[in-house]
Parts: sequence; structure tokens; C-alpha cells
Amino acid sequence: MTFDGVGGTPRESARNLALMNYGLLFASFFFAGVPALVAVVIAYTQRDSAIEPGRSHFTFQIRCFWVSFVLALLAGIFGLAAIIHVLASLYGMADALGWDGFDKMEVVIGQVAIDAALLAMIVGAIALTFLSGLWLIGASVIGAIRLASDQGMGKSRAL
Repeated sequence: MTFDGVGGTPRESARNLALMNYGLLFASFFFAGVPALVAVVIAYTQRDSAIEPGRSHFTFQIRCFWVSFVLALLAGIFGLAAIIHVLASLYGMADALGWDGFDKMEVVIGQVAIDAALLAMIVGAIALTFLSGLWLIGASVIGAIRLASDQGMGKSRAL
């Protein structure tokens, strides 16, 4: 661990860096996850050299990133499945009407039938996106509060 150059200790430096990482994780909800990439790189590079409670917070930040990443990935898969479902329906309609009339086909949103599968995919994508954002914001706030109180994040195992 390096010193911060103004007489700080490695513990203070790790604490400040972990606090900054919580800010990056919190901000990543508003900036499409890009700050979370920076935060997880910092957490991975600093985790092994940090002393407690900083080490447990860096491990928690890595875990927060991966949980949020998996939730966002699942939301993306659900959203992509919904788009593919709609395109397959349009393809089926064009195939039934004949490809010659494809350029004259009109799709009015009010007349589109939303079946249970499409509704489940849309609701799943929205719910997983909401959970991912809630997880990032909630975990960042709780972690920052515990760090400000000079408490570790419990028994954190290395990932």
C-alpha cells in the first residue's frame, strides 16, 4: 500500500480509496455502469495490499460489481429475447401475408397482441434492471456507511 503523500497512513489511504469506490459504484447507476468498471479494477488491485477493514470493503465492492453485472446481463438477455419475439411475430405475419405485401404492411402499436411470453420477457427485463440498480445504490450506501463507521463488511471471502 502506498502512502497518500501528505503524511497519511496506509489505512487512511485504503479507507479513502474504498470510499471513492463506493461513490463510483453509486454513480454507475446514472452512467450506464462505466464507473463500476473503474471501481472494480481499483478494488481488485488494492484488495490484497489493504489492511482491515479496507480489505473487506474492497472484497464487498467486487462482489457488488459481479452481482450487478449478472443482473444487468440477465436483463439484457430478457430484453433481447423480447425483441427477437417481436421480430419473429412480424416475420410470421409477413410470411402469412406474402412477402410481396411486406412493404405495405402497417404495424399499429395499439393493435399489436402482447402474449404472455412477451409480457413475461418485458416484465423480467424491467424487474432485473430495477434490481440491478437497486443493488448498486443500496449496497454502495450501506458499504459507505459501514466504512464511515470504521466497520468491516463481515466475513468476506476472496473471490
